[in-house]
Amino acid sequence: MNRSVRHVPASRFPRLLGDWRAGTGPLAERLAVAVEKAVHDGRLPLESRLPAERLLAGELGVARGTVTACYQILRAEQLITTRTGSGSTTSLPPRLRDRLSPWDSDRGRAGRDGTALDLTVAEPAAPFDELLRAVHAAADTLPATLLHGTAGGDGPSPLHTAIADAHRARGVAVHSEHLLLTSGADAALNLLAAAHLSRSSRVVLDSPTYPGALAVFRAAGARLIAQPLTPSGWDVPALDRTLRAVRPSLAYLIPDFHNPTGLLMGDEDREELRHRLRAHDTMIVFDETMRDLDLREPALPPPRAVTGAGDRNAVYVGSLSKSLWPGLRVGWIRARPDVVRRLAALPLAAALAPSPFDRLVATRLMEHQEAVLDRRRARLRLQRDHLVSRLSGLPWCRFRVPQGGLSLWLELHDTDSSRLAALAAARGLSLTPGFHFSPDGALGRWLRFPFTLPPEALDTAVDRLAEAHAALEETR
Repeated sequence: MNRSVRHVPASRFPRLLGDWRAGTGPLAERLAVAVEKAVHDGRLPLESRLPAERLLAGELGVARGTVTACYQILRAEQLITTRTGSGSTTSLPPRLRDRLSPWDSDRGRAGRDGTALDLTVAEPAAPFDELLRAVHAAADTLPATLLHGTAGGDGPSPLHTAIADAHRARGVAVHSEHLLLTSGADAALNLLAAAHLSRSSRVVLDSPTYPGALAVFRAAGARLIAQPLTPSGWDVPALDRTLRAVRPSLAYLIPDFHNPTGLLMGDEDREELRHRLRAHDTMIVFDETMRDLDLREPALPPPRAVTGAGDRNAVYVGSLSKSLWPGLRVGWIRARPDVVRRLAALPLAAALAPSPFDRLVATRLMEHQEAVLDRRRARLRLQRDHLVSRLSGLPWCRFRVPQGGLSLWLELHDTDSSRLAALAAARGLSLTPGFHFSPDGALGRWLRFPFTLPPEALDTAVDRLAEAHAALEETR
């Protein structure tokens, strides 16, 4: 496929940029801001060739020197690249191409000039360069895929193989027949809910737990039973007693860098849990979505699976949303082949499968997964440690340093998290109160604080949270 540089004629720019003259400051700066916004929101695609200075000046009714100065500003910000004889093309600077947090979290401003910070979503941004290469490669193979129908269907695909290979590299015995592809982990949970739950079925969950799972099981009409985590992790005997007393249809656990606490189930607890689960008929769903976000140093062997490949009541769900990008709707159910076949036969399975193009992109992107993860884990460690150092000085909260994941789980000593979050939001900081992570609406003194933003933005976030707490004390 030919991906030549796009030529955007000068005649399109007046409508494309809109009322760019509005505001104050030199015309060249206002024009540069308008071009930057057009690149950010997609009106002006990347790798578009800008018009010659003289032509654009004529269309916009400004002096050529204004356009020259505008291009100089954009070049200094690395928003355009200029090659002799080829003109100037739009681009993104490294600070935007290699982001860890999504653009919407701080609009690229890291909280400067009062910009709002949104930390209600703990997820990574797209690995820009690797994703762009994967999309281009997928687009090149799409015609053959559509002709021969090789991206979907019932049989193993290159994506099955890539996911299985990634598991085996981490010491988990997985083959293509153990995998059912879905359009994300939530889709996997929806399919399992359709297979195992009816209205008023009981589901046991960690408390706190992933809000997406709570939403899926509530939508299925299930009755949610909270199994509280201890400060250090899982109370396996207590979980065993709950399973015996409640006899749920399904239990949902996150043993690997738990969301939102970052806790990791230890080897002894895994072995005890595996032993105790043999006495139960409950389907146990283990969420391995956070498994790759291991921030332990020095690097340790990957956590081993809680159950064996042949355990009949164990199912694992995972996705590429936390390790690579949530915009790529690819997840999976990992289970015994007979369980996979039974789930694949459900009418809902086809509707919850990833699209052919997402499969192609994911397959290509997974070729770069380890390089992306190495960069992200290094940055997450730095940002986690920075946030820990800033929050450690606040006497009104405490937390455990997580071994992995994307966030800290703060316990507030003297206030309700909803009230503090509301005061923080009034100061331009959005955080998620603890009750969102609770099966029964509890956890009112807990607050999730992601460390996905760069250190300078985390500094601003902590300052705003401290200001909100100070305002809270003034009202007492």
